[in-house]
Amino acid sequence: MNNLKKNFDTAIEKVLIVLENTISVVSIMVLVFILMLEILIIIAEPMEYLTAPGAVSNYLHEMLTIVIGLEFVKLLMHLTPANILEVLTMAISRSIIVSHGSAMDSLLGIICIVLLFATRRFLIPKKELHQEMADDTVICEECSTPDPQADSPKETEEC
Repeated sequence: MNNLKKNFDTAIEKVLIVLENTISVVSIMVLVFILMLEILIIIAEPMEYLTAPGAVSNYLHEMLTIVIGLEFVKLLMHLTPANILEVLTMAISRSIIVSHGSAMDSLLGIICIVLLFATRRFLIPKKELHQEMADDTVICEECSTPDPQADSPKETEEC
């Protein structure tokens, strides 16, 4: 029964990985399409695009949205503390730059960014910053405890 559960868990994990990768690929395709569309609009009507009211704001909105989307895809592919902090920093920065809120909104955004940098600097050890967040501990199948001697799955089977 334990082996059946383990096989089921492995199958579900593989399906989830395929779904995550599919979502990542589709997201990249959509983001590239939006970027190409934006470039075509700029090339087709450069003066109208540049002289429109709020042209810079619209441009920043579109480009920063694409950048955040790409950062999010990177986060989906490699879930690390560094990537999470990058996505949050980019999203908050975009909000501060694009939305023309009150001074208090901008101050709160800046405080959030400072807290994210402080978190990165003081709470996350450098060796763990770029390490995948998934538990990579090798488990010994016989005793169901972590095997510190195992460097690869082959060694785990010999446990």
